[in-house]
Amino acid sequence: MSNDITIGRAYFKEDEGLHLNEFCSKEDEKALREDRKVRIAYMIISDKESKEINQNEENKEKILEKVKDHYQKYLVKAVEQESLKNDIALTYTQLKDRVEEIVDKKLVFLSMYSLFSTKSYEYSHAHDKKLESNLKEKKEDISTTSLIYSFDSSQKLLCFKNEKIEQKEEIGQAYIILSMPYVYNIKKNSINKELELTYYEDNVIASYMPELIVEYGVFFDGTNNNIYNIDFYRNFTDFLKKPTQFILDNKDKRAFEIEKPIEDITKIEEYILSTPEPKVSDEVIVLLLSQMNNFKKPIRYFDDESNLSLDDKEVLKSSKAKHAKKVFNFLVDVKKSTKNIEEKDIADFVREDILLDDDEESSYVNGESNIARLHKLYDGDDVKNGIDSVATTRFKLYESGSGTHNPFVSKNYEGDSMWGLGLAIGETGVKAHIIYSCIKIAEQFEDASIYRIDELVFDIFGFSRGAATARHFVCSILKEADIVKCTRREYTISMKDDKDIFYPFFGDKGYVNIAGKLFFNPLRVDIKTGVLGERDIPNPYYKNKKIKIDTVSFRFVGLYDTVSHYGLSQGNDSEDLNLDFYLGENHEKVGQVVHLMADDEYRFNFDAYSIFPTINNSFRKHDKKLQKGGYKFEEYYIPGAHADIGGGYNESSETVLISKEILDKSTISQKLKNKILVWNKKYNWLNTNQLDIIEKHTKNEIKDLEEDGIYFISRSLPNNSKYALFIYLHKANVSNKYEYVALKLMHNRAIYQDVTEALVDKKDINPFERVPLGKLTSYIFKDNKNILNKTYGILEQNKEMKVFDSNTYKELKAQFLHHSSKNDSFVNRASNEEKDNNDFYGRRVIYSATGTKFTRV
Repeated sequence: MSNDITIGRAYFKEDEGLHLNEFCSKEDEKALREDRKVRIAYMIISDKESKEINQNEENKEKILEKVKDHYQKYLVKAVEQESLKNDIALTYTQLKDRVEEIVDKKLVFLSMYSLFSTKSYEYSHAHDKKLESNLKEKKEDISTTSLIYSFDSSQKLLCFKNEKIEQKEEIGQAYIILSMPYVYNIKKNSINKELELTYYEDNVIASYMPELIVEYGVFFDGTNNNIYNIDFYRNFTDFLKKPTQFILDNKDKRAFEIEKPIEDITKIEEYILSTPEPKVSDEVIVLLLSQMNNFKKPIRYFDDESNLSLDDKEVLKSSKAKHAKKVFNFLVDVKKSTKNIEEKDIADFVREDILLDDDEESSYVNGESNIARLHKLYDGDDVKNGIDSVATTRFKLYESGSGTHNPFVSKNYEGDSMWGLGLAIGETGVKAHIIYSCIKIAEQFEDASIYRIDELVFDIFGFSRGAATARHFVCSILKEADIVKCTRREYTISMKDDKDIFYPFFGDKGYVNIAGKLFFNPLRVDIKTGVLGERDIPNPYYKNKKIKIDTVSFRFVGLYDTVSHYGLSQGNDSEDLNLDFYLGENHEKVGQVVHLMADDEYRFNFDAYSIFPTINNSFRKHDKKLQKGGYKFEEYYIPGAHADIGGGYNESSETVLISKEILDKSTISQKLKNKILVWNKKYNWLNTNQLDIIEKHTKNEIKDLEEDGIYFISRSLPNNSKYALFIYLHKANVSNKYEYVALKLMHNRAIYQDVTEALVDKKDINPFERVPLGKLTSYIFKDNKNILNKTYGILEQNKEMKVFDSNTYKELKAQFLHHSSKNDSFVNRASNEEKDNNDFYGRRVIYSATGTKFTRV
């Protein structure tokens, strides 16, 4: 909070600082009424120079005082040198508007400033509009000058200083500015207009550079979630709908029997219809590429060739051009086909022929997650924000989930990775996505020409393995940092031993090997090369301009259902990934952590990790009350499976195998039927106790049913007199709109800190503590029975829904919640932990932050 620490009258507004100097004449101490060479002596002190004086001192008030005491004599010496050359007094004609004086290898700037006579002080530059009360009053005979500076202007002077005195060592960064007012009066009766010096040693002003606060939202998505893949699939599919429908509607019309030259055609569908035997050519591909480029939704490509101008022939070798050729062939087939082409056919074509992964459950065909939605709502991308009169710049970053490729790194779309999906390792694993995020963060700073940050304020969000990634990112930095005193936030930290904030992930070497490729720490511009096998790999950041980050604040950490599953074993992830906010003094170094967990998740491979080091069986647990309401740490279980709360489902039916039973008969027994009825009554998957369990022949037959229910398929076992009965739960339509409830819960906690006890008045919210999220206009939840609004109201009040309002809970579960466990899927198979004999599966395993295993009753 450097702007609040000053010596003398220094004030700030956004990226500028102001030293307000008052002048008096020597004779009667009254204010000067006219400009008689009013001047200011000032010097810029670098962070390196301050460090030499202050050593390990961390208190900024003491640092500033010590720098002022040390360099004040340099200001005095400089003005004395200017006023007297070779023992001869300076004359009026010799006085220059600006000069520099070297004092003991330090450069002092001496400049003339205009004098203002006023009856009250201007305080438009006052930090937080603060100015001493007596200075706000009207006052006679006040003569002032203003020295206005910024970090950029001060840094240029610092560079000029090194050139002037021919210093070769590292320049450092502008850190502190000192100024002293002085004035020249013409000596009485002086023929040569000799000048008499008056300086104000007691009025030296010292202040830090104007603060730059950077707010940064980082959003780590869940396993198999990738908004870039989703947008590409959806937008490409939407693009194809119009030309496909146009061809279907017009292919039999005579108006298109006249062939046109391609240069007169603007749409690919017109060319195909007007040409008897349409053939692909470079001109046709360029036409189609132009149409894709101008589509209302971006069809985004990341390889360099696809982003070339259409005038560049190399674009015809791109991934986009290859896709355009496939689209052309598809549309020609539409023209020739006798059958009607439906939207599903278009979607299937894109999935099977365009995408790099044609799996029906790939990251391309998933629904949007709450992490992607929060990323859209975050007011980022270099937004200037004038809160508290401090210069604030804001960015945001979305990082795709484990198992999916970051297209900014791969420079193309890729298929999902089994290593990343299954074990969260490799080039699509937890640690790799952190490396990619570090690089992107630094790139955004460099693109915005930001090389000095007083405080980097993080808002971190994560879902599933993305929540584990978020925790690993935060806790790894906290482990290498100490709390900074005298800041606007109690939890602001700085790195130990002058390490950079990315050190925990790149280590001492400054680079890591991911899948045979070296990735360098973008903040380490001092490393020339790295070693990969027997090769030296050049560091792309070597000798770049250094980015310096003084302090870091983790303002808000919002987590959806942490599932780490890192490596072969789930039980030791707390050690492997450092997920503990309570390790050491970490809990003091973070602003607020909110963790929403899935209360209806039962899968074996989805063990969860609590944020608390002790077992948490409570519906809601919290710790460390915040001054403005709410708690620093809050975790509670809300209705829904894993992706019901983190998002990622599409609107669809759901058919899941809940059990495979071996029986003597091909029909369902009364005992098994009773077990199913008891199970459904206990878990409320279908909002009825009047179930007719009906036999069907195939799973696809069940999938097409329009009625919810329990169904079974009977199969005789080979070489055996017994039968296998496959029991399926079928829900004809499961809405994904409950995801919006979980979205709003996290959204409002981030903004208001505590929406669960009482919504605080917006005017009382400290702007420095408010996460900059936009309104939820696009994510309003509505349903015929008002179930979602009722649900939100109950959860907002911190009430356990299935206890407080069991009827609404049953309706919610029947219409909106997914049965994620499937016993015919290795990945999604149900847990058998503490399985009751009357149940079809056991309980979800949960670990404390320190690795203690438990289940929630």
